[in-house]
Order: sequence, then C-alpha cells, then structure tokens
Amino acid sequence: MRANSVSALIKKIKNYWHLFQSILANIVYAFPQKKLKLIGVTGTDGKTTTTLMIYHILKANGFNVAYLSTISAKIGDKELDTGFHVTTPDPWMVPRYLKMMVDAKSEYVVIESTSQGLAQNRLWGLQFEAAAITNIKSDHLDYHGTWENYALAKASLIEQVKKGGTVALNKDDTKSAEFLKEFLVDVSEDEIKQLWYGKEDLTDVKSSFEGLEFTYNKVGFKLPLIGKYNLENALAAINVCKKYIPLSKISEALATIPTPLGRMQVMQTKPFKVIIDFAHTPHALESALNSIREIDNDARLIVVFGCAGKRDKDRRNMGKVASQMAQLVILTAEDPRDEDLKDINNEIFSRAVNAQLVARFDGHNQIDVTKLSKQIEDISASGKIPFVAFDENSVNSRHDAIKTAISLAKPADIVFITGKAHERSLAFGNIEHPWNEQEEVNKVLEDNNP
Repeated sequence: MRANSVSALIKKIKNYWHLFQSILANIVYAFPQKKLKLIGVTGTDGKTTTTLMIYHILKANGFNVAYLSTISAKIGDKELDTGFHVTTPDPWMVPRYLKMMVDAKSEYVVIESTSQGLAQNRLWGLQFEAAAITNIKSDHLDYHGTWENYALAKASLIEQVKKGGTVALNKDDTKSAEFLKEFLVDVSEDEIKQLWYGKEDLTDVKSSFEGLEFTYNKVGFKLPLIGKYNLENALAAINVCKKYIPLSKISEALATIPTPLGRMQVMQTKPFKVIIDFAHTPHALESALNSIREIDNDARLIVVFGCAGKRDKDRRNMGKVASQMAQLVILTAEDPRDEDLKDINNEIFSRAVNAQLVARFDGHNQIDVTKLSKQIEDISASGKIPFVAFDENSVNSRHDAIKTAISLAKPADIVFITGKAHERSLAFGNIEHPWNEQEEVNKVLEDNNP
C-alpha cells in the first residue's frame, strides 16, 4: 500500500474515532447544545476577531452570551484557557464547555471553528442559527492535501446551519466566493439566508493607529482596532448580528470593543511603535503589513516572525512577503516542534526576494548590536533587504530576536512581532515551553528604557 494511501486511511480512522467520541461525549453531557443558540465562525484569517466582535455586540446589548475561541472560553464572568495551540477543542471538551455554559444560564454561544475541527467531527451534533466564513485562503494543506479539500471543510459549517438560519460570506475573497456560490447553488434562501458583504458596501473609510471609521447602510461606525482587514471582520460580525440587533446598536457596541489579545496589539507608541500580532500565514502577514503601510508609509518597518514546524510549508512564503514590505526582517522560533529551527529559517529566507542574510545567531555567538546595526545599514544602502536569523533551538531564540529588534529600533520605527500573540507556549520537540509574548516584550522595553 502506498504511503499516501496509508496516510489517508489513518486520517479516516482518526475522523471516525473523533466522531465516536463526539457522539459519546454528547450523550454523557446530555446534548447541551439543544438548550443554546449557536453562532459559528470559520475562515483562514480573522475568525478569532470576528468571534469576539459578535460576542461583544451581543453582550453589550444585554444578551446572555458565551464564546469558545482560539484565545479562550468565556462563560459568564469566567475566562478559561482552552489549551496550547487549540482553536476547536477535542470532542470531549466541546460539549463539556457547552454544558458549563448552560449551567451559567448562557443563551447564545459564539463558536470559532477550524477546518480540522470540522473535518474531524469535533463539532458533531451542533446546529447553528447563524454562521460566518471570513475567507478561505491557503493553509493546513499538510492536513487537507488540496485547497479544494480545505475549502470543503470550511464550507461544511454551512451544512450545520439550521433551516431558516443565516450565513455571512465575504464577496471580496473572490476565490472562496466563487467556490461557496457553487457550494450553495442548490440551497434556497428559504433554507439559508445568504448575506454577502464587501468593502464596496462602505463609505467614508478612515484608518489610523487609533482605529477605523466607516459608514455602512447610512450608519457611522468607529472601531478602536488597527488594520483595514478588520473592516471585513466587522462586516462579518455586523451581518451576523443584524439578525438580532439594529445597526445603530451594533455601532454603539463596536465603538467600545477591546483589542483582542495579540491582534494588532500596540505595546508602545514612542519613541518607536511596537505591535504584537498573530499573523502566521502569508496572506495574514501581507494584510497586516499593508494596513500599517496605509497608516504610515514612511516608517522603517522591522518585522520579527518565524514559521511553525510540521505545518503547511506554504506558510514559509512569509519570507517573500516580509522581504517585499519590510526594511529589516528578523527570523526566529514559532513552534519548530521536531524540525531544526535553522532549517526552517533557511527555507523562509530562500523564498525572500532581493534579500541578504546579515548574520545568524545560534546561542553560541555574541550579539553586538552596534556592529549589527552598521551591517544592516550597509546592506540597506545597497538596495537589499537585510535578514537576521536566530537559530537556537530554545526559547532563547525568540527572546534574543525580540530583544535585538527593539535594540535596533530608532525613533519613528515600527517593530512588528507576530506569530505567537495569545499563545502561552513555544513548542520545541514534544515539549511546550512556557511563553508569554506580552510579558516578554514589556520586559525588553523596560530594560531598553530604564
């Protein structure tokens, strides 16, 4: 039997195993979803922010609402960690969380859903009143094999929407829009109401480091979140929530939404800006950097990131994106797992354009920031994009990368650190090492500005 056939068989067996567990877990917890009104969110990028927007809008308008997301589960006043690197929890945890939400008198629950969670039947038995698909780019092809399989997994969320429910879909994401229109070709509006949204629906759009402003259906909105891509996330949330709430009330709620943890989170504004984000795909990185450039096109942009091991290798095209949009790129660890970090960084760099590797550090060589700064200036003056790589297979690689980026920053620069955001561990081999991006950045800033 060929290796790919064996892999497909193993995947199928695992999916049936997840299905069995989901059915058994729902029996044990007495099908708690039947006592809740569920809203589902999926997509390659933006699903966490959209989930939190929907939650915040409903909460601000007096709904008893909970959520289950990448960042955490929110049940009443309690916020629970959903685990390391997890969006959709395992089959046993989903009904367990839902039972806790029923016990807490929640009425509505917003559930962030991954392609793998859907494909593996981890959301078996859930029926949604409404759903949103933010976009379908290219990701997790190491698992799904092809974009079409990945898109089918995302689209399967629609099959779990109740008759008479609604689904919000992004017409600006043209490839997935064409796919979803074909997927929905035999679905009538009586079965599922399709709400297609796009930025062409907006007027008076303004973007700054203070947030976004726009007008939608003659209602003005102010959103204290950075990044024009958040316009699409906001439109997804608005189109879901207008099923329940008038636009004017949605506008009032969005004006008070807190920045989601690690999503364009500004850690410092002067003398240079430091921003933490979760962009970990080429499209997400491009969207984030474009948003920064639209606000400030003159600043020197220092980007710190890595790519996860044992994940879709197309993510390593982030090297190309960074080389086209930043003035300095620093490569580091983002969960290498059992891949060698130097090999990952080499592949990221190999995909860069017009770039030159200035230096690399493996924990044994000393970092001379003054010397490094001069080398970077010389390469930049030659018209190339300088890259610095931190290859040590330990959390020190990320610590040193962040410290070096901040040490190299000059007034008016922007340091953009992405890939970990809300996550609380760094995976090397099979070990999850504790990691807190916000604490690490704050500590380096304090040391840098005594």
